[in-house]
Parts: sequence; C-alpha cells; structure tokens
Amino acid sequence: MQSPAVRIDDDFYGWLLDQASALQRARPDSLDWRNLAEELEAMGRSEENALESYLVVLLKHLLKYRYQPSKRTSSWEASIENSRERIARLLKRSPSLKSKIDEIFRAAYSLARRKAGAEMRLEKDEWDQNLPLACEWTLETVLDSQFWPIVPDNKD
Repeated sequence: MQSPAVRIDDDFYGWLLDQASALQRARPDSLDWRNLAEELEAMGRSEENALESYLVVLLKHLLKYRYQPSKRTSSWEASIENSRERIARLLKRSPSLKSKIDEIFRAAYSLARRKAGAEMRLEKDEWDQNLPLACEWTLETVLDSQFWPIVPDNKD
C-alpha cells in the first residue's frame, strides 16, 4: 500500500483533499467512490466554513470595538481572543487552509460588516457611511493577539 502524499496528523484539510483526489481516480465496484470522494471534499469545505465563521465573529467584534467604544463589553474582548485562538488551532491542524485564507478573509469581512452594522442597530446607509467597505486591517493584524483597534476621532 502506498503512503498518502499528505499525512492526516500533519494537515487534516490537505489530507482530505488528497484522499478525495485519490478516491476519484480509483473505481472498484465494492465502494461508492464518487460519493465517498464528495463527502471527503465536503469535510474539507466544512474546515473552510469554520475558518470563515471564526473570522466573521472576530471581525464583527473588532468593528464594534472600534466603532462603538461606549458599548464595549468584556464579552466582546473574550470573543475576539477566543476567535483568534480557534483560528490559530484550525490553521495549525490544517495548514493548507492558508492557501485560501485571503479569499475567505475578504468574504468574512463583508459578512462581518453587515452583522456589526445590524448589531449596532445602524440602518444600511449608516453602516455604509461608518464602517469601511474594505477591511482597514490586514489579516496578520487581526490575528495578532496584541492588536486592539484604536477609536477614531469623532466616534462616541
């Protein structure tokens, strides 16, 4: 038996994609290879979805922390810290997710911006005015445990 190109203990996400590819190339009659491969790919997508979810929560709370400082709570800070830790663990377990992280980060920011605006009880035109259309921070910045947004002038 040939060893897999990617070891499951080294990179779960990469292993899933490698195994799905290997299964799609094989065709023994005893297994439903196509569906098995699709399910493995779906497991890989769930890793992507988890990363996006953690980034949405992180970015949403960073936006609220910066643009609604008078309503800051310790739960926002805990959520920011927890999200950073979860992202770090996920990327350690599945380092090949890093190849998609920029794309996932952009999508997560768009969703986080809408959610932050809604939770801040802003009308759409208000969050369009108050919350930047593109993320003002880099991915590296938001993942940095020492980073906390500075309140801009003219904000409560």
